[in-house]
Amino acid sequence: MHVYRCAECGHRFESEDHASRCPECRCKVLIHEAGERRRGKGCSCGGSCGGCGGCSH
Repeated sequence: MHVYRCAECGHRFESEDHASRCPECRCKVLIHEAGERRRGKGCSCGGSCGGCGGCSH
């Protein structure tokens, strides 16, 4: 389960899958608050790099 908050309208919602839009206003900017994070295709650090520059987290 994932919990998201919309950056535009502030709506919080849960989703079984990774969401790409807010169900209220259809904004594409979502803040991931809980659940397993999506990993980048080229991520080699496993999500614990702290900003290695090669990942999107």
